Amino acid sequence: MPASMQWTKEQGAIVAHPVDAHALVRAVPGSGKTTTLVGRIVKLCENGIDPRRIRVVMFNRAIEEFFRERLATLGVRGVRVNTFDSLGLEVLRVAVSRGLLTREFQLVIDGTEQWAREVYKRHSDQIDDEDDLADAIAFWKAHLVPPKRAVSLANPTVVDAYAEFEDLRLADGMLRVDFADMVYTAVGVLKEHPCLLGPIDHLFVDEFQDVNLARVTLLQRLSHDRTSIMAVGDEDQAINEWCGARPQFFRAFASHFPWLPTIEYPLPHSFRFGSSLAAAAARLIRHNEERGQVDIVGAGAQEGAIVGTSDVVATVAALSSEGFSRGEIAVLYRGRGQALSLIARMATARIAMETEDFERLRKGRAASLALGYLRFASSDVGPSLKDAWRIVYAPDRFIGKSAFERQLVQRGQSGLTATLADRVLAREAGQSSSAVGAMSELAETLRLMGRCATAGEALAVLCGRVDIEAQLTAMLTSKRKRELSIATFAALCSFIDGLKVTPADAVRAVDTFDPTFGEPLRRRVWVSTIHKAKGKEWRHVILPALAEGLCPAEMRGEVPGTIEEPNGVEQSPWIEQERRIFYVGLTRASERVYVEALPPTPSRFLSEIRPPPSPPVHPQTKGPAVAPAPACAPLRPSAHGKAWSEAELQALVGAWESGADLAAIAAKLGRSVSAVAFCVVRMGLAADLDEAGQHGSTN
Repeated sequence: MPASMQWTKEQGAIVAHPVDAHALVRAVPGSGKTTTLVGRIVKLCENGIDPRRIRVVMFNRAIEEFFRERLATLGVRGVRVNTFDSLGLEVLRVAVSRGLLTREFQLVIDGTEQWAREVYKRHSDQIDDEDDLADAIAFWKAHLVPPKRAVSLANPTVVDAYAEFEDLRLADGMLRVDFADMVYTAVGVLKEHPCLLGPIDHLFVDEFQDVNLARVTLLQRLSHDRTSIMAVGDEDQAINEWCGARPQFFRAFASHFPWLPTIEYPLPHSFRFGSSLAAAAARLIRHNEERGQVDIVGAGAQEGAIVGTSDVVATVAALSSEGFSRGEIAVLYRGRGQALSLIARMATARIAMETEDFERLRKGRAASLALGYLRFASSDVGPSLKDAWRIVYAPDRFIGKSAFERQLVQRGQSGLTATLADRVLAREAGQSSSAVGAMSELAETLRLMGRCATAGEALAVLCGRVDIEAQLTAMLTSKRKRELSIATFAALCSFIDGLKVTPADAVRAVDTFDPTFGEPLRRRVWVSTIHKAKGKEWRHVILPALAEGLCPAEMRGEVPGTIEEPNGVEQSPWIEQERRIFYVGLTRASERVYVEALPPTPSRFLSEIRPPPSPPVHPQTKGPAVAPAPACAPLRPSAHGKAWSEAELQALVGAWESGADLAAIAAKLGRSVSAVAFCVVRMGLAADLDEAGQHGSTN
């Protein structure tokens, strides 16, 4: 281990954890848990533990690669680092190599999507969509529930569809596996062949609050009776119950891994932000009852602040004008319904973004409808039946599809508008009088759109003459999907209006639009759901559209059930799940969080992060006037040198706790004595500069 590494007292205890016990580490956001885990592994290897008998399980591929690189930098070779999915896949590949499977194995990437789509087609009148079916199946597999044990009281057809899905997956004697099947299938193999990956003496598991029954069972069956497990997590950041995670496993860790005693360790200090943001986060999360008792303590160099905003785009522009790089800014939202109009506004304001959600403006029913209308309004090219029917069909038009197909065969080469306007042909094809009238109105709408100077004006004409909401949602039974489709269409209209292109150029302009504007990653604002931001941090975070029903979101539909729990697998209270999501968003910032409250019912979380009102001063009380504390510490640390990194802060705390004086710490870190003094006061290690100066003077 590098001699320069300094640990806080809590981190040092974890690094020195005994080898004959489990460890449960409660780590708040920004506590340096990854660095601490690396230090622990280095320590084990220095003490003679074979690195090939150490396993690390990380939450996603990005942190897995980062962790492996950190170990390699420190000269540690041979430690296997996996995600849960890749660990399950490794079990299956070893089983294949040893001839332990009774079926031929096949890895099918995106197989879940294929099989769900095929099964959905058989039950589209009773299941909302293929994504909902795939989500339910993944949830059941996370809980090791096969079709024969699955229950859905609200919609039993989903259980039938699950059985058909598995029949497809296992057809022709094959064992087909996609990501959702890797751990689920590996657990079954390990039941007959435990410890299949050889002896694992030390097992490290990150983000343990997001494990599920399948993952816990996988860990149990890979361990032997002396395997020491170090589980690191934070119940307050358990945000994946929707897909099967169960934070209860974190609280009941010792009972699930009983072969060794369990020692609990807190990591309460966040080096990401200071006392102001930490206090707000602690006030928020204390409203949850199902949690441990580790409250976050701000130990960052910047005290930070929470600031209101009514214009997210203007806030990004203002931060840029202050000299902050756009790569230091993130816009994080609870759900995509909150975000699409905002993404459209940011795009037309030419703010470079790093986001996956812009593609939702280009794809799906909303995009095909808006762009289809614009295409046919500005072109006389003969349409295919499929493309034309997307525009022509609406529940209130009563247009017969077979008759319309005959119309297209005879007149389609003249374009869709001419075909729709031919009333004689429509009657001869067998359309009703109401359908003939509807087609004439639609033809006139397309003509009016084609005469508009811009595509934005054309879409305004469309929305004024056509019941777009009814046309968008005609085939959707899910309230959530209907609302998202309507929000997507409105956002796309806003985006196209901002492009100021003609109707004829709109399709190409949308298809070729680059939301990054060719900027490197460091100059793009990160724009995503809060879930996608897990494990990341920025100097400034903007939380938009905070209102009841959005954040917290409305409760989802039925939780999939089992024979043992037919009313749905037990979960945390819905509002506690939502509060954790907001907590994760709030704790991604190191300096400032901007919150956008939406009337008429702003999110309850905004009141929960506020400090309680100060007690009234007794009228007889006399004393010196006290100036109010600043809402935020200076955001630009130029007065005392460059910004402090997380590694420097950890080293400072470690040296401070070891009794070093300011001069020694300053020399070690390459800082001035005054910079160190100011930093330790801001972190709360000393009450004032005098106390800081006296530290270590008697040693």
